[in-house]
Amino acid sequence: MAKFFSRLSYSIGNEDWETEREALSIQPSDKILCITASGDRPLNLLVNECKEIVSIDANPIQNFLLDLKIAAMRVLDYPNYIGFLGATKLENRLEIFKKLVPFLSKASKDYWHMHQKMIAKGVLYQGAVEKLTKVISSVLKVMRPIAIKKLFAIKNLEEQKEFVSKYWDRKWWRKLFELGLHPSISKFVIEDPGLVNVGAKIKPGAYIYDRIIHSLNHCLANQNLLFSLLFQGHASPEAFSPYLTKGGTQTIKKRLDRITIQTSEVVKYLEAIKEPTFDCFSLSDIASYMDHAHFVRLLKAVQKTAKPGARFCIRQFLSSQQIPEEIRSFFERDTELEKKLEAKDRCFIYRFTVGKIKKTADLPSSESFDKALIAETVCSY
Repeated sequence: MAKFFSRLSYSIGNEDWETEREALSIQPSDKILCITASGDRPLNLLVNECKEIVSIDANPIQNFLLDLKIAAMRVLDYPNYIGFLGATKLENRLEIFKKLVPFLSKASKDYWHMHQKMIAKGVLYQGAVEKLTKVISSVLKVMRPIAIKKLFAIKNLEEQKEFVSKYWDRKWWRKLFELGLHPSISKFVIEDPGLVNVGAKIKPGAYIYDRIIHSLNHCLANQNLLFSLLFQGHASPEAFSPYLTKGGTQTIKKRLDRITIQTSEVVKYLEAIKEPTFDCFSLSDIASYMDHAHFVRLLKAVQKTAKPGARFCIRQFLSSQQIPEEIRSFFERDTELEKKLEAKDRCFIYRFTVGKIKKTADLPSSESFDKALIAETVCSY
């Protein structure tokens, strides 16, 4: 876990920005708490008019990446911007970096000066996860080169459905996923804490394979960023989220000053806030990295710092965290929306917990909440 928070783990976001936007229903007066990760999520949220986004991450390196992306978007024209990040080819990234240095925080500047090799290669694919998907895609393309090439050439969904049914979906292909993503293997190869907290009823390989098939029946492969990473090793331009598109950057660029970067563990950060502050909580899949006791602390802190009617979006990868009964009444889940988002989400690995936060009553007393927390903790082991 310590290694995870001391490296660049993610460099391009694979979450579907459209489902996040639908879940949060952002309004112009909203103040949003958002997990940084690759920096894509807070940038994409600026497509919507809002008051402020506090982008938070316990890993300072992820925040340095967001700082670099903000500086690049602020200073560069579109072709040089996406070329500098690594979305397209560009020869002089280190020269361009010199132009960005005055716009970086001191800590960010120091980090990138020491890691100029990543900049020279294009930071968009320098995260540990992106390097791994590059290796995975190379292996998969050797195994099914023709099928993968044909799949990404399809431009019609009905044609893709037929192709998946006749040529893609094979028993041996499923077995490969089941073996490769078995927890006893994947936790050593992938080194991602999200593969540690696996729900008791979830079999990772089978779950992900089924979600891939579902996704291919609802979204073209070349429009799916995660699918592009897994099977091509890079993102198809058709799969770019707004902060990588020309039109998106034109909107986001005007609102970059609304992002505040905070390096802190999110639970401790929220617990230190004394009054309702946020209208939206974009929490990504951090529940996947927490034991249940810590997850309950997160929910309590979210409820305390939420303004009345605040919206929340929690994704879960392989974990099965549940809101405990003692505080469930404060989280008004929209189960119909959850099902809708899960069905349409192009990042097919996630399940959703979304809704609004009530402020109509106090939380249980400190003593009763502690008892509930102890009971939940015991049940989780």
